[in-house]
Amino acid sequence: MENPETSHAYTRDSAPAFSAQKLEYIYEAVFRQSTQQPGFYYEDMGSHMTSSAFRQRMVELKEGLTAVSQRRANLRLNYQWMGRFSHQHTSQFHRDSAHPHSFLMLGYEPTAVDSRVYVADFSKLIEQHGIPLATYFGGSQEVNVAAEAPSIAPYVTELTPFPKDHYRLLVLNNSKSFQKPTFGMFHRGEVQQKQSAEDRIINSIMLYMANPEEEEQHTQQDISNFVNTQQVNR
Repeated sequence: MENPETSHAYTRDSAPAFSAQKLEYIYEAVFRQSTQQPGFYYEDMGSHMTSSAFRQRMVELKEGLTAVSQRRANLRLNYQWMGRFSHQHTSQFHRDSAHPHSFLMLGYEPTAVDSRVYVADFSKLIEQHGIPLATYFGGSQEVNVAAEAPSIAPYVTELTPFPKDHYRLLVLNNSKSFQKPTFGMFHRGEVQQKQSAEDRIINSIMLYMANPEEEEQHTQQDISNFVNTQQVNR
């Protein structure tokens, strides 16, 4: 797979469902075994759907990627969490606190709030600079930002196009393990100007690699609630 420098190559047109070919593509991009793959997948999904339909697409993607993972690696993808929140704060580059072998889906809903989103390949940075992962994170599995290292700037990709009036989906490798090789990414949101009267809704699903015998901790009712709820954490 080619590894272009911009996010355009990882953007795909919206479709009624995720095809087998697209699922394989996303799996190879995100669930990477080296820094030759991008570590993320981004798609502008347009504006012609409802919020619930968008969340249903995220669930369908999880199910499709689970099938690919079971076939390729004999590992399940289980939910660690799912939720919705309104977020209008600029963040630093970080990974989310999660399982060492975790994968994050962020679904951005149409909004009046201008923002930009970036991903950064800290795995490629430490590989090219010969920095141990533990050193990069200050020796702590709980630390989710760089402790001290060369500039991340050469390893940053901005997600484009990122039209605020569209549904947009980001899937990225959130892994970080001191015991086994992982190839995680940072992400960062930048809000241009906060608008207190508006929402900037993000749907969040965290997945983690699990052994085939490990049962899913979230029920079908939990998943249905995520897809259909009107509740937003603010």
